[in-house]
Amino acid sequence: MNFLYLFVFILVSSFFFDYTLCMNFQVRKPTCCFLSYFCVHSPNYEHYHMTLKEFIKSKTFKLNALAALGITFFLILLNMFFLRIYTGHGDSVEIPDLKGKTGAQVSVILNDLDLKFEIRDSVYSNEAVPGTVLDQFPKPGIKVKENRTILITLCAFKQQMIPMPQLTDISCRQAKNIIESSGLIAGEIEYQASEFPNLVLEQKVNGINVRVGEMISKGSVVDLVLGGNSEGETSEVPTLFGRNLAEARLALGEVFLNVGTITYDESFISEDQKIKGLIWKQDPDPKTVFEVARGTSINIWLTLDPTKLEAKPEAEKPENSFF
Repeated sequence: MNFLYLFVFILVSSFFFDYTLCMNFQVRKPTCCFLSYFCVHSPNYEHYHMTLKEFIKSKTFKLNALAALGITFFLILLNMFFLRIYTGHGDSVEIPDLKGKTGAQVSVILNDLDLKFEIRDSVYSNEAVPGTVLDQFPKPGIKVKENRTILITLCAFKQQMIPMPQLTDISCRQAKNIIESSGLIAGEIEYQASEFPNLVLEQKVNGINVRVGEMISKGSVVDLVLGGNSEGETSEVPTLFGRNLAEARLALGEVFLNVGTITYDESFISEDQKIKGLIWKQDPDPKTVFEVARGTSINIWLTLDPTKLEAKPEAEKPENSFF
């Protein structure tokens, strides 16, 4: 679009320049060359005023239009040529897989490819060797220009310690929000008789009560003990079929139930695939068990096999149900 504007500008400029010259010199057939920068007239030519319509139909205008088009095309080619040199078009390298490599190994690998790296974050993981790469951006296999900076996440040498937040004397929902915002993980929910139903009475890590302000590892699983009435409150068992693990945890947490045993079938061939798994079976099954005591654990089975997810089971309704 910018080149179109350039062409129009050159054409219009040459038009007014030529027409002004022709009107001032009052030549019948001006001989012009390259946008009328050289205009020759002879005293033997018959003098008269050339009209705008006659000028547009004249050879001069046609020559200038062709010249403007040629110059524009030349500038386009020249611009593309220099852009190709400036941006290094066609010169790219493929990003290698850095996962599991140490910082020193990453430096050697990327230097050989004329790439740079920058540590984006450091996160502790029990499944990786401290000091090695956990994640990278862009991902392996992507082609980039030389001198591109690759962002990497390293496995920390030790877990970050944070103070235990205040979770008691608030509702379960509030406690879960605080747990997640503090970099912790909400664990199981237990119930004990209390005159304050659904109020958090205790906060535990690894089965041990933890006081507020006590230092714990970031990412620890925090279990909650909630108050319940002596009669024992119950919750309806939700249908988890077709949901992923995160959705299941949320659905169970909303009705004060826990995630029990998690079983992955043979369709999973790597740890990275587990996040994509969907639930195809659960126990208790809502088709046969409609309600359970709050705090009950629901066992789930996950799969990547689409044949196990083809038909969603319909929950049976009680005989006295109106729906």
